[in-house]
Amino acid sequence: MMNSDKYGHSRSESRSESRVNPTRLKRLVASWIRLHRILSGCVIFVAILMIIKFAHLDDHSVQIMDKFLDTKEKAEKVERSAALSELVKKTRNYDANSTKVALVMPKTRSDDLRWLRDYLQTQTDNTPFIYTMDQKPETELLVAHSSRGREASAYLSFIVDLYDELPAYSIFLHSNPEQWHNDLFGPQTSSVLKSLRLEAVDAMGYSNLRCTNNPGCPTHINPNSPTQADIDNNDVRANFPSIYKGIFGDEAQVPDHIGGICCAQFAVSRARIWQRPKSDYIHMLNWIDEKSMLLVNDYGVGWVFETLWHIVFGMEGIHCPIYEQCRCDNYGWCGPLPSGETLTAIAAPQESQLKYRYG
Repeated sequence: MMNSDKYGHSRSESRSESRVNPTRLKRLVASWIRLHRILSGCVIFVAILMIIKFAHLDDHSVQIMDKFLDTKEKAEKVERSAALSELVKKTRNYDANSTKVALVMPKTRSDDLRWLRDYLQTQTDNTPFIYTMDQKPETELLVAHSSRGREASAYLSFIVDLYDELPAYSIFLHSNPEQWHNDLFGPQTSSVLKSLRLEAVDAMGYSNLRCTNNPGCPTHINPNSPTQADIDNNDVRANFPSIYKGIFGDEAQVPDHIGGICCAQFAVSRARIWQRPKSDYIHMLNWIDEKSMLLVNDYGVGWVFETLWHIVFGMEGIHCPIYEQCRCDNYGWCGPLPSGETLTAIAAPQESQLKYRYG
């Protein structure tokens, strides 16, 4: 006689019914991925337990779960849209006299800017400038002058568009709430912005938001001595002298070595931006849109400018601040160091406050 369990089912039947239906499990895994995206703060371990638990649900229960997730996704979409509308309104109400800091960023349709909306609720003298980078632009957002070049086009477009009405400081950054290259206060960009000393931007003109020197320092590229492999592969490094002159003009002296902290998030003072004429920035945008494709692809354009931003804004070819001093200057984290020394943060000279322009 076949053994039965306490419910009257044969044990062989019980084992068969306890097996997870592969199709149902696949649907549940997809549902979990959606749930993880919506509730990003959930503990992954708990989510895994949910999969194990719900893997035995019937189809009706799975449908209920899917309906719940659909409702949550729709609610999230509405909230994200509302946050973006608030940001657009702030941009439209921009006043150079009442704005201290411009926050400039590119955005794709999938980016969630609720973090920026929340940050600006306590930073009333900041104004966002958000550039849509999709092939089909998002309505109401600013449009970069070129669809090439990733964030480089957005950053330069802002300077050209606002050159005569710049606020005291412009901070150029990416749109995700967390970035791996935010290295001092965790990955949250809002934490970096709250801690940034604008006095350092006044003093230096240009400050990378990152202090860790790797990658990018001490030397990122040797324009005048590319490797044979770069030449054989027609790598962008092999063409860098032509690229450099295309961006800065034929008369520009190409540095033998270029090094700077990555990763295209930085703050610049109005005075430093004005040290170049507006025509320089227009020239750079035209190079991106019309001439860069002969030498480098779209991704490569962004990489090129990531390598050169410190030079664009008046720093030497190799600009690699000492980590501890950068941390002290930019964020006031001055020690004591393990050696017992306490550093002194840089202070802005009085003349850096003047609103002078090129020429």
